[in-house]
Parts: sequence; C-alpha cells; structure tokens
Amino acid sequence: MRRYYKYWIFLILYYICWGLIIFALWKKLSVSETRNRMAFMNRMTNQISITSNADVPPLLRDFSDKDLPEKIEVFYEKDGNLKNVGGEDNTYLFPLKNNDGTVEGFVVYKYKSTVAKNMLFLAEISAFVFFIPIFLAVLLINEKILRPFKAFCDYPEKLSKGLVSEGLPETKSRLFGRYVWGMNMLGDKIDEDKREIDRLLFDRKQFISTLAHGIKTPVSNIKLYSEAIETGLYRDGNPDPKDSEIAAKIKKNADDIAELAGKILDDPGSLQSKYSPEIENFYLDEIRSRVVEDFQNRCNVNNIPFAIELSGNPLVNSDINLVIKCLTQFIENAIKYGDGTGIKLKCFRQDDMMFYSVINNGVTIDSREIPYVFNCYYRGSNSYNHEGSGIGLYEAKSIAKALGGDIIMKIGENTTEVLMYIPDN
Repeated sequence: MRRYYKYWIFLILYYICWGLIIFALWKKLSVSETRNRMAFMNRMTNQISITSNADVPPLLRDFSDKDLPEKIEVFYEKDGNLKNVGGEDNTYLFPLKNNDGTVEGFVVYKYKSTVAKNMLFLAEISAFVFFIPIFLAVLLINEKILRPFKAFCDYPEKLSKGLVSEGLPETKSRLFGRYVWGMNMLGDKIDEDKREIDRLLFDRKQFISTLAHGIKTPVSNIKLYSEAIETGLYRDGNPDPKDSEIAAKIKKNADDIAELAGKILDDPGSLQSKYSPEIENFYLDEIRSRVVEDFQNRCNVNNIPFAIELSGNPLVNSDINLVIKCLTQFIENAIKYGDGTGIKLKCFRQDDMMFYSVINNGVTIDSREIPYVFNCYYRGSNSYNHEGSGIGLYEAKSIAKALGGDIIMKIGENTTEVLMYIPDN
C-alpha cells in the first residue's frame, strides 16, 4: 500500500486547500456585506439629516436587495421616544446631528440575518467539493477493482472444469498482481498435472493392453491342454473321470480370463472421465461471448484472423459448459496445427439440431486417418513437434455423445473442419 501514500497525501492537501478557500469565501462575504451596508446606511443617514425624510428609492440604483435593510426607523429626542431604540442583532444605530453638531435623534436600521443563507451557500459548495473525490474514488474502484474482479470471479470455476485456454491477463494497475500470479501458477500446475496424468494413463493402458495380449497366448495353451486331458488324449483316448472334471474346471477359468482380457482390450477409454450433462437454457450469443473472451486476445496477439458466425440468437437447451469445453478443444487444435491464416467458428440451428463448426486453414491430416482421430491416445501425422496426449478429440466425442450428438471431421484442400452436432432438447 506504500505506493498509495501519495494519493492520501494529495487527498489531505486537497481538503486543507478547500477548507482555506471556504474560510476565505466566508470572510469575503462577511466583509463585502458589511461594507455595502455601511455605505447605504451612511448615505441614507445623511439624506435624512439634510431633508428630514427617508426617501429610499433614489438610492436603490446603487445597491442590491441584500444591502437594503428590512426596516428603517427614525427617533427624535424632542419626541421623547429614544427609550424605544434597542440594540438587537443586525440592528445599527446612526446619530442625527444638527448643523452645530448636536445629536437630535437616531436612525435605526434593522437587517435580516444572512448568516444562515451564507452558511447554506458555503455548505453547498463544501458538499460539492467533498463529493468530487468520492465520485472519482467510486469510478476508480469500479474501473480498477470491481470490473477486473468481475472478470476474475469466474476463472476458478472455469479452471476447475477445464474451460480455460490461457492464463489471466495482468491489469494495468497491478492491484491483483499476486492473485493473478497465483491463479496462473495454479493453472500451469493443473495443466502440468493433467499432462502427467494423461501420460500415466497412457502408460497404464499400454501396460494393461500388453498384459492382456500376453495373457491370451498362455490362456489359449491352458485351454488346449485342458481339452487334451478332458478327452483323454494322454491316456490313449481313455479319459479319467476325475481328470476330465478338473480339466473342465480349468477350461472354464481359462475362458473367464480370456473374456476379461477381451473386455479390457475392447474398452481403451475405460480409464477416462464420464460426463453427466447439466441441461439448461441459454442463448447462442453466450457461446460467442465466452469464446471471444477466451480466444480473441490470444488470436490478436498471434495475428490469427478469428471470426465467429451465428445464425441468429436462438434459445438453446443443452449444457453450455460441455459445449464450450468441446469448442475450446477444437479451437486449441486449430491454433496449434493451423498455419495462422484464419480460424472460423460457425454456430447454426437446423431442424432440431445445433451445429458447431470450427474451420482452420493449414496443415491437414491424411483423409485415411479420419476414422482414428477420435480414438483415445491417437495422434495424427501432423502432430509432429507439437505437444499433446491424444485424448482431446476423444474426450470431445465422448461429451458430444453424452449430449446425444456426435462429431465428424472434414478435410478440404487446405482446410480442416471439425463439426459437432447436438440435439436441441
């Protein structure tokens, strides 16, 4: 917080300066008011002394309303009413003198109190002055804290669901420096752990596949030997009943082992996550907003033209997080394997199906590899020198099937299109 000391010092000096200005204004108003009133009362007293009347209108042109008294009273000594002359607040007494200098009476000027009016005026100025830094502080808090935090608050949830394509960007003010650094470090650690888990799963799958294949040969031999014993092959065709019974049991156990090994080989993705969709309504434009938020800046930095085409903004009934997870995988592959000349996302409805298509320009795989690209741990021929585990498209296809749809790949002359279609329940 040390770097904000200067702002506190500025704020303190700001209020001190304005306090001095308010005090100076108060003094100026008081002096100006008193000076104008004194001028009016002197001129009016002189006029009364000369003409013995209080003709106010001729003086009005030189003074404003606030300089004029509320009431003017003249008391002469000869009338014997000087005892009524009082010393109330905002009341001024001026003596009436004869030509010889003797006092023959007094002129009393009674003014309305303007203290409350002046204080209200200065209070309004003070409130405005006080409001300016508060208003600026609210704008600063909204711009530097609330708006970035609103963008940050969804990041942990997206990170936990694997919907993050890149780390949090640092704000210019760097108010969230440690938070951004910590979340990006957590994201990198999760990615590293995920790659390690994928590698271990792949090694485990290879081990299980090798073991299952290795089991099949000795199991087959065990079945042959058990059949030979059961038929009495080693007893010149005269099987022993007890040996035949034991041989039959050995054969049955061998069949069970072979069936189990076959199930392991037939389910290469048994170690992968299962997806339970959470169906909800959302507008198609939400897909555009989230994809732009995740990839627009990244594509701009890499100078990759990125376009999104939506056919209207229909209400979609599906799991938006799983759809985004699939599109994230498609766009990540487009950035990784494309030539950087363009990526396009197209979203449209046709009948009761929603279609999500990602098209990129660049190096494509051989069309003969298409049947295998969605297999677990399969990596295409264009994956050379690119990091990957070979499960991204497999997971995407599993998600699409969990949502009741599927994914296909189309190879053009110099384009690759991955198309996911999902029923709009």
